Amino acid sequence: MRPLLPEQEAELTQHYRRWRPALMSYFMKRVHDHAEAEDLTQETFARVFNASAAESGFHSGYIFRIAANLLRDRARRQKVRTDHQDVLDTLYGQGIEWLDPEKLATARNALSRLAAGLAELPERTRTIFVLYRVENIDKRMIAESFSISPSAVEKHVTRALAHLTLQARREQQ
Repeated sequence: MRPLLPEQEAELTQHYRRWRPALMSYFMKRVHDHAEAEDLTQETFARVFNASAAESGFHSGYIFRIAANLLRDRARRQKVRTDHQDVLDTLYGQGIEWLDPEKLATARNALSRLAAGLAELPERTRTIFVLYRVENIDKRMIAESFSISPSAVEKHVTRALAHLTLQARREQQ
């Protein structure tokens, strides 16, 4: 923007003094926050003063159209932020964890300890445990495929859980 002549600066100051109270009142009734109303008033004047005076004429219709547009833009921005926050809240409500390097490192460490604990189990017990706990296969189906009773499947799962629990307790000490 080019420098203003003294008479132009005086004219802009006069318009500022005339319209500022009305704009502040307009914004305060709508946003109920003095700092926000002040910011919107300043933004309105910045847009009015950047347009050529001949183009705008500094009439109330022009000034308040700019003010209304600023409020509309503000409402759109807030809606986008609110919608985004609602999505995040919904995801957090579903138990989705966000990628956090510390959580990832801790989870990888726990997973490697679990894999090591599973490797210590007899192959049959490990396979039955994985089928039941990880793959969610029914005990009867596992029992049929290994030609054992469902209670034997439960014993294998209990043995594996006991071993993994004992290992976890040893590592915590």
